[in-house]
Amino acid sequence: MVWGLVNPSSIGEFFPSGDYVGWKEAIERYFNEEMSADRRAAHDNWHGSYRGDVARKFTEDFGPLEPHERPTEFRVVEPPKALGSLIKMTSRLLAVDTALKDIIEALEPGVHQFWPIRIVTPKGKEYPGAYHGLIIRRFLDSFLPEQSKGFRFTPSSSQFAFADRDTKVVYADLAVTQDVVAGAHLWREDKLSSPRILMSDALQAEIVAQNLRIFKHHKLKVV
Repeated sequence: MVWGLVNPSSIGEFFPSGDYVGWKEAIERYFNEEMSADRRAAHDNWHGSYRGDVARKFTEDFGPLEPHERPTEFRVVEPPKALGSLIKMTSRLLAVDTALKDIIEALEPGVHQFWPIRIVTPKGKEYPGAYHGLIIRRFLDSFLPEQSKGFRFTPSSSQFAFADRDTKVVYADLAVTQDVVAGAHLWREDKLSSPRILMSDALQAEIVAQNLRIFKHHKLKVV
């Protein structure tokens, strides 16, 4: 069984409004002081171009983040009463609490990238529990459009599809192939943009067993 995660769009416990503290400055400092002249030239000698490429690593298959590329603090501007075990931050970077990190690492040791990240209020008070940045490092092409319903291709491409609606009924008619997803527990789809993040039944069961709060998610069809 496979589950598709619904991308949170409303500000709240899974999508806190805020920004990184010191991340842009660390990127600019590395660009100006440590990056080779050739690499700077490849970015038109502008640190903003390099920062954009770093942010692409948050959601695309461009490798793990280097130490100076990892945000280490996220300051919310509208503090929710509580945060989920899985949250989305600026530029769609994900973070997880320690309980969810441990589940993922137990199922897929060494596959994904984690590092400590502080989640703080505007006054600098840290939210309860430790959080970790998460880069999903598994990308699969398992979507079967010919066996699916309730989706459309993006206007600019016939390769990327998205669900008509993020509902249980629609997701149940989106098909993925068992041959590709077998043995995987957390991944991003190459050609399905909504849902883009999928997880296995084993991962979902552990999340439920530990009563963790994550994004809304619905079952997909596995064939």
